[in-house]
Amino acid sequence: MNLYVGLDVGTTGVKGILVNEKGEILATANERLTMFTPQPAWAEQDPLSWWEAVKKILKNLSERSKEMGGKIRAISTSGQMHSLVAIDDNGKVLRNAILWCDQRTYKECEEATQILGGEENVLKLVGNPILPGFTLPKILWIRKHEPEIYGKISKIMLPKDFINYMLTGEVKTEHSDASGTVMYSVSKMEWNKDVLKELNIPESVLPEIIPSNGVVGNVKPEVASDLGLSEDTLVIGGGADNACAALGIAVVEPGDVMVSLGTSGTVLAPTKGNQPDPKGRVHFFAHTVPETRYHMGVMLSATYSLEWFKEKFLSEDYETINEEVDKIPAGSNGIIFLPYLNGERTPHRDPFARGVFFGISSYNTKWDMVRAIFEGVAFGIKDSFDILRELKVVLNSVRITGGGSKSRVWNKMLADMTGLRIQKPAVDEGASYGAAILAVSGSMGENPAKISKEWFRVKSYTDPAVENTETYEKLHEKFKKLYTSLKEMFRS
Repeated sequence: MNLYVGLDVGTTGVKGILVNEKGEILATANERLTMFTPQPAWAEQDPLSWWEAVKKILKNLSERSKEMGGKIRAISTSGQMHSLVAIDDNGKVLRNAILWCDQRTYKECEEATQILGGEENVLKLVGNPILPGFTLPKILWIRKHEPEIYGKISKIMLPKDFINYMLTGEVKTEHSDASGTVMYSVSKMEWNKDVLKELNIPESVLPEIIPSNGVVGNVKPEVASDLGLSEDTLVIGGGADNACAALGIAVVEPGDVMVSLGTSGTVLAPTKGNQPDPKGRVHFFAHTVPETRYHMGVMLSATYSLEWFKEKFLSEDYETINEEVDKIPAGSNGIIFLPYLNGERTPHRDPFARGVFFGISSYNTKWDMVRAIFEGVAFGIKDSFDILRELKVVLNSVRITGGGSKSRVWNKMLADMTGLRIQKPAVDEGASYGAAILAVSGSMGENPAKISKEWFRVKSYTDPAVENTETYEKLHEKFKKLYTSLKEMFRS
């Protein structure tokens, strides 16, 4: 019996799942990770800690596979996007990885944007603005502030590519992760030589790009022996976390939409087009599916807004919170909440924005305020839907994932605000499930989209109420005007 492993190297932990060719999950394993903040707004991890976690998980899953009488045929990995790993000629890690959430590179972003002819030209070159979270400015920061380390760099990699390197000895990446570096032309689906030349970055330090379901190589004999794997175990390219999460719930073609409602929130919509948002409000990346790209809006404090309020002010559990919030009418009895606790990305790209409760009167109760939080987060998701509609992206089949998807209140709000049916997947394992699909796809030579659609099942549906859609449309206009009126106050 051939079995397959999907790994996900996240920020807080590594997850592994063992599946068969039908997509049935036979075993799971998890390991925690630690993040370092050596200075305010910095975020780093030791890449070798990812590797140690992956080894424990693979040993666990290989033992489980043998107990079942099976054999792990292929492994594929998903990972946090943008984070930078640098190695020398001997394969030694030169410094801690600088993570996607690290904010130290804002000056490098400004300088690179200016060198490349301004943001409008940057969008034409790579499809995205240069933001502090992305990979390119991290390289420029190391060159400026750590020249001795920069001089020793032989290759740079993204987190999941580092795991593939440790498994096989091969340095390769694939399109979905490469597209989050802002050194890659999303429209042409290749490293952008003009960007590299203008910023004096040698292409030789970048990995070769293969398809997401392409074969990186076989597990090295010594690694296979250590982990209880066969030497003919394949390692498949894998993908970026959001792209793999979308693949895992069959969001693979135009018309499909993924709403990921976690600590942060994302709205991801595949497209066959090759043009980014000309205003740079939503990201434009390559998918794990051949010749497919996606637009993605990102809000920074989705379920975190509720988690923050609960921790500070509420004693009730989440079930009670949902029950009480459901009793409050749409509009939260006049209260509007801006969910910008730590700035916002889509649509404002404003690090200075902050959370606001507006319209409180002596009539209001705490549950009005809590419902306003639910609505504010949903309005933030609606912002991305409105931009995608403006860009003429087809939006038909919406699937929700993440911790917030467990809330019937949020599911109902999002259905009402978007005017679309919301589907809850039967399997919600996140990016690791998409990675497992790629493992099967790469080893069997099948299109990952085909496998994804065969594996996908719907658990439940939430339909919109037309009267609420109209109400929320008017309230959303007030929500947007509130931010506009406070924008300069945030900066001051």
